Amino acid sequence: MTGLYIHIPFCRQACHYCNFHFSTQLKHINPLVDAICTEIDQYHATTSHAPLHTIYFGGGSPSLLSPQQLHRIFEAIHRNFNTQNCVEITLEANPEDIDPIQLQQWKELGINRLSLGIQSLNNEELQWMNRAHTAEQSLQAVELCTAAGFQNLSIDLIYGSEKKSLDQWKSELQWALQCGANHLSCYALTIEEKTAFGKWAKDKKLIPPADEHAEEQFHYLSQWAAENHWEHYEISNLCKPQHRAIHNSNYWAGHPYIGIGPSAHSFDGQTRRWNVSSNHQYMHCIQNNLPVFEEEILTKSNKINEYLLTQLRTTEGAEIQQLEKLWPGFIEEKQSTIQSLQTKHQLQVTQTNLLIPSTARFLADAITVELMMD
Repeated sequence: MTGLYIHIPFCRQACHYCNFHFSTQLKHINPLVDAICTEIDQYHATTSHAPLHTIYFGGGSPSLLSPQQLHRIFEAIHRNFNTQNCVEITLEANPEDIDPIQLQQWKELGINRLSLGIQSLNNEELQWMNRAHTAEQSLQAVELCTAAGFQNLSIDLIYGSEKKSLDQWKSELQWALQCGANHLSCYALTIEEKTAFGKWAKDKKLIPPADEHAEEQFHYLSQWAAENHWEHYEISNLCKPQHRAIHNSNYWAGHPYIGIGPSAHSFDGQTRRWNVSSNHQYMHCIQNNLPVFEEEILTKSNKINEYLLTQLRTTEGAEIQQLEKLWPGFIEEKQSTIQSLQTKHQLQVTQTNLLIPSTARFLADAITVELMMD
């Protein structure tokens, strides 16, 4: 089974923290949708693959698309792929795009999971981040989604900003517990170089809070999950039992996936490819049947390092058997590092897995780097 990711590179306005590829030139949505449909046709014509297991519309803001534009993309998917066993179709949506008619049309298209980009319930923080919605719109959007019968609802929240106190974070999580969502994606605010926040930080107009600020909120998140019987199954993802995100879980497990649209990535188990991150160049290449992507064949070290990067973010951790398959002798070669991390309570070793304990998961990236192979 394969996952299909469709990147919709448009937003109403640029959030100050976001470094994803997008454009605010909404007049180009129609030709871009045409190009996406053509790329789906071209991909199917040149590549053999398994039936689709999941479909994910990400961005950008896929909820900006009209039902007619989404319908055109679904038509291209259905004429090129076997979708009979597709168990999860996710659409990322912003609160300001939610209304009852829109929700019903999404359901009719087969979308069965929504991921709402709420980020904060504090209007001051939302304005500071340059979000296009208010906290009140978020509350209403969630009520509309549940009233429309969307039983698979995920919410995005951001923690660790200078505008969010621990008490505010606790309040947001308490609301999330009661609002009807069954999945949370919670991200620590990071200051990326090519963003408004990045420029402000460079000009000393923004002083990022100490790491301890985000770390305290992360540890509260883990505590909250345990107390309320939610699975904190990946560093940034939590859910009620039996409600893990299937599409993203397959990424972390190393399963193949297809990426369509500007900047989208694909992976077949041996090769990784990535589309050009320019809407204009993407459309030009698609329209003229020119290569729209670059690709690389993964080396032995690429494969094991990517496995470590993804799997050590999860509660299950990395399977020792798989590590030894990807790099024979891995455990012996890294024995001193493993023992050092164990001594610092930053790594647990079971009979079958290496995993990062919950108390050290905020440091997962640094821990993983120590285990990587050259």
